[in-house]
Amino acid sequence: MRILKDYQSVEELRDFIVRYKLLPTDVQIALTCRYYGISTIASLDEDFKRVQWLKTIP
Repeated sequence: MRILKDYQSVEELRDFIVRYKLLPTDVQIALTCRYYGISTIASLDEDFKRVQWLKTIP
């Protein structure tokens, strides 16, 4: 397991909150995944399905 530092960009955070209608914490996860090239995450959160480039597995 590797712990990654959160990606920080206020402009992108605001944009993603509006574009994908996600909570700020979910946007932080999505942006960090995109920054590090992660395309699949384990989550039961249905909201991530609105992010087309992020696949979720239960």
